[in-house]
Amino acid sequence: MRSTDWLNRIAQGDVPHAILFAGPKESGQLALARRAAARYLLQTDNTDGLWDSPFYIEPADRSIDAVRDALALVNAEAFGRGRRCILFADAHEMSEASQDVLLKTLEEPPADTLLLLTGTESGLRPTILSRCMVLRAESEPWEAICKRLVSRGVAPDLAECAAKLSDGIEGRAEAFLEPDRLAFRTAAIECIGRLTHRAKPYAALSALCTDTVEEEGEDGASKKGKKVSAERLNAFLDILLSILLDVLRQKNGVTEIRNTDCAALEKNFAAAFTISQIQGMIQIAADAKEMLLYKASPALTADWILAKLP
Repeated sequence: MRSTDWLNRIAQGDVPHAILFAGPKESGQLALARRAAARYLLQTDNTDGLWDSPFYIEPADRSIDAVRDALALVNAEAFGRGRRCILFADAHEMSEASQDVLLKTLEEPPADTLLLLTGTESGLRPTILSRCMVLRAESEPWEAICKRLVSRGVAPDLAECAAKLSDGIEGRAEAFLEPDRLAFRTAAIECIGRLTHRAKPYAALSALCTDTVEEEGEDGASKKGKKVSAERLNAFLDILLSILLDVLRQKNGVTEIRNTDCAALEKNFAAAFTISQIQGMIQIAADAKEMLLYKASPALTADWILAKLP
């Protein structure tokens, strides 16, 4: 069933108590979830009125205190108040403790209350997923996205790469083309390229994944510091995984690749490593992403990745 059909059912109240709008940040699922909230509470597609509604809650963060306070408010005021709605954006980034709090309400949901979540399925507990209706982002063939990007003036080779890496979601292709993203990708590919020469780019990876952050000094004053970012390291791992999966497909006789901007690098990888080595590197990258999900130190994780890679 398409999203427009579900929006109509939501307006009628013909919905389960919890819905996960699953997809990456660029998929437009957050905007769709807010439209669903507006349909449920206000009988309109205009989401502007949500912010003035006392019956709509969208916590500013995913901390355990924010999740607990939002759910406590809904549970306390559920009786005799009509419809209420709470939206947790990027729910997959919740800590285990926050997910525990959310699960208790999902198990015994208050009447006339719609719980909306956005995010990826991989970061949420199976027990939470089992209590939500999952509406996945709609996708389309990469060729259609590529054609539209070219019509907007994007170079054909860049449009093809962006479209193939988008998983059929135009917003992801557009995000790929942002100058900061392209610069990060170029630097990441240079780091990855050193691995074919058995060179471990510790300094390069650290520099690539380091952000300037605000820290509180001993005197209580705010000052700027440097810190390895989990978000940037995750982005690097996504690029590494995508390239390694391309290489693995090539080793198994598949000629079609997604990362068309680094075809030469992938050929070098295919020549330098065996299938079992490529599979081992894929497992290392996947394990590192899981470590970051469970709040491992990004700096230590970056070192662990390079120490493990052949």
